[in-house]
Amino acid sequence: MKNRVEAFTIMMVNAWELLLKAEVLKVDGYEKMFYEGDKSISVTDAMKRRLQEKDPVRKNLETLIDLRDQAIHLLIPELQPQLSRLFQATVLNYQTRYKNEMGNAPLAGQSVGMLSLVLDGPQPEIGLIQKLYGKHTANSVSKFISLFDKTSKEIDSTEFSIPIDYRLALVKREDESDLSLSVGDEGEGAIIITKTKDPDLTHPYHTKEALDEINKRQKAIFIKSGAFQAVLNKHKINKMNKSDYRYEIDGRPRYSEKFIIWFVENMKQPNWLESAKNFRRKQLRKK
Repeated sequence: MKNRVEAFTIMMVNAWELLLKAEVLKVDGYEKMFYEGDKSISVTDAMKRRLQEKDPVRKNLETLIDLRDQAIHLLIPELQPQLSRLFQATVLNYQTRYKNEMGNAPLAGQSVGMLSLVLDGPQPEIGLIQKLYGKHTANSVSKFISLFDKTSKEIDSTEFSIPIDYRLALVKREDESDLSLSVGDEGEGAIIITKTKDPDLTHPYHTKEALDEINKRQKAIFIKSGAFQAVLNKHKINKMNKSDYRYEIDGRPRYSEKFIIWFVENMKQPNWLESAKNFRRKQLRKK
């Protein structure tokens, strides 16, 4: 579809508007859904009521709304490499927020992995944009790209835009890699198998959920936040930003099923938890 960028933007903003207005209705009541008279609040006002100003999710949605409002200049095929990074993030943000509110995914049984319109490509050539669409559109595109790149660097969050880049590292274990390289005879037949890791699947527990899960699986001692942090400090788990136990995104740690099992199994050891608490107390006294 030639108009898929424009269609996606309009429908995605509409989906966000319905979700945020449902939240306003739930939290603030029916009267707060309207201005004076019968006109319902705008998506921008609903967003301001439900999302913090510096929240990357809000920054993403603000950019999406601006795109919709400037559709005549910015929703052009040449901007797909940049727009797709923004679009992918907003789909994942929407799915997460919808699921938190409703308890189920918005598209049950369907994947919202990588959008089919996600493309990797060079920056649009402003000269070519001007030739195809005129000077005013070229100026708008130039300003948008500059602001988008600046905001992406400042926020540095996958909730604002999904980076399309590649990082290679030599690791001993294949299950720790994002890319697997295979070389055939005389260097021929090399293949690259991309394996994307979704933290929602590999590290599904935030701190509170991890504590709840640990206490659910063992009844010997009720683990409080202080004891949990003591274990993290002693075993240096809190320094693992991208490990199979702990994965940090935007300053928020998440924990894997493997970590939960490790914690519960170690609880069976005599004095294991007390040892961690003592270690933490010594640390605090040094400070």
